[in-house]
Amino acid sequence: MDPRNNPYSPGAGVRPVELVGRDSEIEAFEIVRARAVAGRPAQSLLFYGLRGVGKTVLLNELYGRALESEWIVAKIEADLGTDRTPFRNQIAGALNQSLRQTQRRGVPGRFVERLLQTFRSFSLTASPDGSFSVGIDIDPALGRADTGSIVTDLSDLAIDLAQAAEEIGVGAAIFIDEMQHLSLEELGAICQASHEASQRNLPFYIVGTGLPNLPGLLAEAKSYSERLFHYSKIDRLNEVDSKTALLSPAKDEGVEWDAEAAQIVLTAASGYPYFIQQFGQTTWNEATGSPIGSLDAISGVRVGWELLDAGFFRARWERATPAQRNYLWAMSNDGDGPSSTGEIAARLGKKQASLGPIRAGLISKGLVFAPEHGLVAFTVPGMANFISRQALS
Repeated sequence: MDPRNNPYSPGAGVRPVELVGRDSEIEAFEIVRARAVAGRPAQSLLFYGLRGVGKTVLLNELYGRALESEWIVAKIEADLGTDRTPFRNQIAGALNQSLRQTQRRGVPGRFVERLLQTFRSFSLTASPDGSFSVGIDIDPALGRADTGSIVTDLSDLAIDLAQAAEEIGVGAAIFIDEMQHLSLEELGAICQASHEASQRNLPFYIVGTGLPNLPGLLAEAKSYSERLFHYSKIDRLNEVDSKTALLSPAKDEGVEWDAEAAQIVLTAASGYPYFIQQFGQTTWNEATGSPIGSLDAISGVRVGWELLDAGFFRARWERATPAQRNYLWAMSNDGDGPSSTGEIAARLGKKQASLGPIRAGLISKGLVFAPEHGLVAFTVPGMANFISRQALS
């Protein structure tokens, strides 16, 4: 069928035609929005789970809803690269547009004006040339958000963001994807800022996503973090939602799926939204017409795995060093796991303690996580089978 009409979209953070299975998480944010306007306290929101479950899609959906409500917002992705952009710089750059829009709403109140001054101080500390505060023509606030300490300065900024938002009848939020890549100091700064704002009953919130180790990292950063955030585990779609995600987009295009064909794709996808989109897309492209048949699905799944191997899995495999790949290979014997660190050491013929740095490096790169002491598991569903396919090729 014509790929130009293909309704499936297996992209990083790309919203599918049918966003299903996330009603409770969306409702949680709607409650935060309503309580912010009503002047009632609410916890910030953190969503965690494996790769491919749609955390970024969910974050973008909530960010869009905040924009529609004219909240003061910033959205960033925590940086893992070798040329890592400082967290302060990311916040300053992301907030700039939202604050310029706030400034253009009319004559600012005193809290909005103070926010712009504080942001100017915060951004100048990030970049003295003023590149993060272009379009905001106001003098910086001396002695506020200008210490150079992200812990102190983010708290100052959060309080002033919230007071300005309250003044104009909205909320303020920073949306952060891949939060597990932030340093413990940066995670501590987020906790501190949220804590300071909540103690004053001010509408400042963090909405973040991360891998399954994120709650543990926040607890390590600040012992009281579990009281600041409402945690939600984002998991695979159930059978009904998976079926809707696959069938509904095609139906909108006047195309039906044969029941057997749909089951082939759904079995291969195992409820992971990204895989549903990938196999849906490739099967559509393999099909010659409606209804999509089982042979189309078999061919589409095969092509889908080839594309996933070349991109989704390969990109992560290439980030690992040879020693780390050996560790991942040893893990792959347990499927998607989890694996015992002692058993991994035995398979590699190494002492368990000597593998600690390799394990830590894989966790830092977001390739594995520790569900509990003495265990590790892949953050990417299907990674074990990918590794097995490499060994056979």
